[in-house]
Amino acid sequence: MHGRGTAFAIPSGMTRFAVLILAAGLTPWAAEVSAQQALKTPLLIAPSRVRTARPTLDLQVLQAVAVTDPWRPSLSTAPITGLPRRLSWNKTHTALASAFVVTLMIDAAQTRALARDGWSNFREANPLLGERPSVGRINTYTALAGLTVLGAAAALPPRLRSWLLGGAIAVQAVTVGTSVHNGLPLRFP
Repeated sequence: MHGRGTAFAIPSGMTRFAVLILAAGLTPWAAEVSAQQALKTPLLIAPSRVRTARPTLDLQVLQAVAVTDPWRPSLSTAPITGLPRRLSWNKTHTALASAFVVTLMIDAAQTRALARDGWSNFREANPLLGERPSVGRINTYTALAGLTVLGAAAALPPRLRSWLLGGAIAVQAVTVGTSVHNGLPLRFP
């Protein structure tokens, strides 16, 4: 004995037609759902966890949230807005940073030349690189060292920035000078 179907059962020959009608009927409704609308609306600065139909703008509160979805985590922009609008680098700081980058590039060029020649009669003194680093490792280290020193200089107060950059230049100048004293020519990148 066959059981009776439910009131919403679709006859066997009408499944494609029913799905098409159902999809066409739900399409306008889906566009009006507030959660769907929130995905299309960019995040605005608004009070956290406020339930409104439309996003609101409140300049007193610095939190970006999806207004219609209180279960979503809020994204705070406070770390970004707390940064100074312009770094306070004067001409001396810029000149020191440029000199550091030039000496770092000369040191890297000398080291890359040794790596390409197979490290004959030489070894790297930097313990972070190892005794015979590859060219790729030298390039990675150079980029990270440059970004680290310049990033630290940018984070320091202006009165300490000159000391950090001057110290970094001194380390690089001693390294390049020692390499030249050991017979390596000055190489510019």
